[in-house]
Amino acid sequence: MFYEKKLSAKQFSTLRDIHSGKIFSFHRELRCFLYIGILLIVAGTGLTIRQYLANLGDIAIILSLTLCFTAAFFYCFIKAPPFATDEVASPHIAYDYVLFFGCAFFAMDIAYIETQFHILGDSWKSYLLISSALFLLLAYRFDNRLVLSMALSTLAAWFGFTLSDYRLSFEKYYREYAILYGIVVLLPGYLFRRLDIKKHFFDIYLNFAIHFLCIALLSGIFEYKIFSLYFPSLLLVCAALAFYSLKVRKFLYMLYAVVYGYIGISIVMIDHIFGQTFFMFTYFIVTSLLVIGTIFIISRKLRENE
Repeated sequence: MFYEKKLSAKQFSTLRDIHSGKIFSFHRELRCFLYIGILLIVAGTGLTIRQYLANLGDIAIILSLTLCFTAAFFYCFIKAPPFATDEVASPHIAYDYVLFFGCAFFAMDIAYIETQFHILGDSWKSYLLISSALFLLLAYRFDNRLVLSMALSTLAAWFGFTLSDYRLSFEKYYREYAILYGIVVLLPGYLFRRLDIKKHFFDIYLNFAIHFLCIALLSGIFEYKIFSLYFPSLLLVCAALAFYSLKVRKFLYMLYAVVYGYIGISIVMIDHIFGQTFFMFTYFIVTSLLVIGTIFIISRKLRENE
């Protein structure tokens, strides 16, 4: 038999048990529990600082937080494999979360220092930019998607706080700023991908860019309906997402295209039939069933062609 020539009896038995479901992986569950555990530790630390601020004292709090993130970063540098432009496997399952732990405590430490001592004053937002840059470097050094997400989220916070200083301009052009942020995030992700530097990070950049772009365009459609560039721009983005999804065989981007496209079209349609209860109910019942059916069919087709 083929299995007798290629596999030992023990290997065949293990593979058979995996296929039958007798053996299955807890890898995702363990990662989820570790992530929740780190978040609980960070939240507990924050609550402890808030509850016992007067008793602990500034020096004790700052030294404790500094010691925590320094130890985490030191551990990661000691255990990390050499840097490579390709994807690098983590030494063990908890390694990525130790790095995330260190980044979270670093952010908490500098936030506490600025809150208590106001070192930068009105320029406190520079901490966000510095933190974003640090998290980005750490993400590339240690090949960590979670920390890269922190870097992009922190950059978004810096972007928003900085622009909010120009209150009148921000309130008027917040959609354009969100679109600009999406482009700012997408361009370096695409550039690094073209340079073959951590190409697997491109999905993180793309996800951030998609949501900022599409939500901003939907906001424009909601206000101006079809009489603006927002509606055709959203359709163009959704078409590009659908094309990219088929190219890379990833269903998630097709799902984004269908859902965001459906929401945009629905906003325009409801504007025309608003007040006509029967047509509104009919529209949502029929189109929602069509969308669900389309998603199911596309998902199955993509799985069959993998």
